[in-house]
Amino acid sequence: MVPSRRCLAAFPLTILLEPATALAASPGVVATVKAIFAQPDERLDYARTKLAFDRIVAPATNAIAIMAQLDALAKAATEIAGPGAPDLKKLAFLRHVIYDAGPWNGGRAFSYDLTDPLGQKPGNQQLATYLTTRRGNCVSMPTLFLILAEKMRIKGIALVDAPLHLFIRYTDETGKPLNLETTNGANPTRDAWYREKLPMSDRAIASGLYMRPLTRREAIGDLALGVVDDLITKGHFEQAGEVAEVIVKNAPRNGHAMVKSGTAYAGLLQRDFIGKYANPDLVPVAQRPRYLRLIEKNKAAFWSAEALGWEPVE
Repeated sequence: MVPSRRCLAAFPLTILLEPATALAASPGVVATVKAIFAQPDERLDYARTKLAFDRIVAPATNAIAIMAQLDALAKAATEIAGPGAPDLKKLAFLRHVIYDAGPWNGGRAFSYDLTDPLGQKPGNQQLATYLTTRRGNCVSMPTLFLILAEKMRIKGIALVDAPLHLFIRYTDETGKPLNLETTNGANPTRDAWYREKLPMSDRAIASGLYMRPLTRREAIGDLALGVVDDLITKGHFEQAGEVAEVIVKNAPRNGHAMVKSGTAYAGLLQRDFIGKYANPDLVPVAQRPRYLRLIEKNKAAFWSAEALGWEPVE
């Protein structure tokens, strides 16, 4: 996850993105993301959508090979659970197949990568990396669990947002919820634990920013955040802002996307104005309207997130 950056209205700016080297980006990135979100919810398959986003970040991603691995893991868990197994039993054996070494996973269990718990290193949010290294983070681990649960046709599974963290919530037929912390063996975890370990305001919970099961479209929005992170890291701030805005349009309570949008505008301000002119008065008259628009977009993005109860994580 790329750290958030917000700008102030005048120079000097105290918090900005570090200069990034602008590498060539595909002109179709924004169009591809828009096309994915243009599909009806019933066609938004978690595995295929995640792989589509991963291929934007890493075009060499072998989606066919990765899908085969995902299918094999889901099939193994389904077969061990047995025909007609209830969802709770399926969940138990899904945990088994992921976190216990055995022939079902080639003798290589999946575990939490404590050297990169937030998935900040390039490529570490991608399925290919997690499947290869067997070491995941708070993005890749719940993503894999979500995908395999869908393949096993487990009902009531949803992704849940917390500050710089994702986890899984299973809701049974009676409406009883069960949190599953995928960075810890997908073991049951109380809401209070998340409130203690990941401080969040009552307003952030009441607004639906955190601690609620996401709809399919909202979860796809979270899966797309890796694209925004990659674009920001590579210095493609315009595209990063556009993709973040597409996410917010489809997931209006996605505070992470709002903050990343603001971060992208901060990057544009740094690149095109702050890094070039010692103070605002030196900005050429013809460029001042764009300069002011970027400042307003930066502030509006963070204000929108803060209105939901978002707070920066130290």
